[in-house]
Amino acid sequence: MPRIDTGTLLLGAILAAMAVATVAYVAVTAIRGQRRDAARLGAIGYVRSSFASRLDRTIPLSEVLRDMTESLRRNLGLDAAEVWTASNGALERMVSDPERGPARFPLTGSEESIVAHAPVSGIAWAKVWLPAVLAERNGATIRIAPVSHTGHLLGLIVAERRAGAPALPAEADATLKELAREVGVAINNARLDSALEATLEDLRQHAEALEASRARVVVAADAERRRIERDIHDGVQQYLVAISVKARLARQMSDHDPARSGRLLEELGQDISKALDELRTLAHGIYPPLLASEGLGAAMVAAARRAVIPTQVHADGIGRYAPELEAAVYFCCLEALQNAGKYAGEGAAATVRIHQDGDTLVFEVADSGAGFDLKTHPRGAGMTNMMDRVGAVGGTLRVDSNPGRGTTVSATIPLRTAVTES
Repeated sequence: MPRIDTGTLLLGAILAAMAVATVAYVAVTAIRGQRRDAARLGAIGYVRSSFASRLDRTIPLSEVLRDMTESLRRNLGLDAAEVWTASNGALERMVSDPERGPARFPLTGSEESIVAHAPVSGIAWAKVWLPAVLAERNGATIRIAPVSHTGHLLGLIVAERRAGAPALPAEADATLKELAREVGVAINNARLDSALEATLEDLRQHAEALEASRARVVVAADAERRRIERDIHDGVQQYLVAISVKARLARQMSDHDPARSGRLLEELGQDISKALDELRTLAHGIYPPLLASEGLGAAMVAAARRAVIPTQVHADGIGRYAPELEAAVYFCCLEALQNAGKYAGEGAAATVRIHQDGDTLVFEVADSGAGFDLKTHPRGAGMTNMMDRVGAVGGTLRVDSNPGRGTTVSATIPLRTAVTES
């Protein structure tokens, strides 16, 4: 049997030890890599697998983000994880693990743009652009991942390890970047949903108000028809009955009592004049003849002459519009002038302005009177009537008033029909 010298045995032992060490190093490295991958996949997997599904179940975004920060802290071995949201020119801490309470600081528009386009960054970058985020960190190591969508800053994800703890692995930045991208989509969708809900609520309230307004218009129209019927019965009809009776008597007396017949004929002329006045008054209350023949400007000038307080009218340059639109503006201005005459007080004056701004007709009735507090003053029947009239033609009415500073009633009405020049 050949003899193996001591040197050969020693070399073999060294080579075997090196092989074992190499295998061990590779195994440990692989295990560490698997743990890092597992940590990264654990954090990002939560977002991919749970984020969308939880949002689909209408779970509040704050609750989903809270679960995400807990998962992020656990899987990356952090001492704290936070999500900040950006809105209205400020950053605000929305959720944190562990809970740290609210925090908020302002951002300028240029700062928002810079932060939105920044990569995942650390303390040096934060000291320049987000020093407020470093408050009360006690020297901790942090990584900040801006959350943005289509170039707009929506918030931040902040990962923190206490001072003296091992630094975060390089893979953490990739995890935070992907998380920030997913969170940005989620926050943007949540804000779009909120905006849509607010719009739908506004539309619902507008529909309810429109329905109530239409109901009031129907009731008012019925009441107006009854008023016209009553005015005809009590006014014009009585004159016509008297005229008929006197005409018959005059005919009967014309042969044997010509003098009395003549007096009756004179009375007939007076009664006919009174009947015509009643008809004109009645017609003016329904639709002013001047409004029909010459339009808003001339009708408002005539109405201003009859106003209780001194009134100026500025309506140059306007044309002719649909009858229902002209009637709505005319009667609203008339109602506002009547209210000013009742409540503006002594020494007050009023100004009526009507003009066309592009495809919109605008009117304003302003008085220099006593004014009132909109918060405590109840909306009366006159104001409701004006709102209903303007709303019926698709417009919007606004009232501005303050005690001692007068009252302004204004409205904008879209011109859905073609304008006819006067």
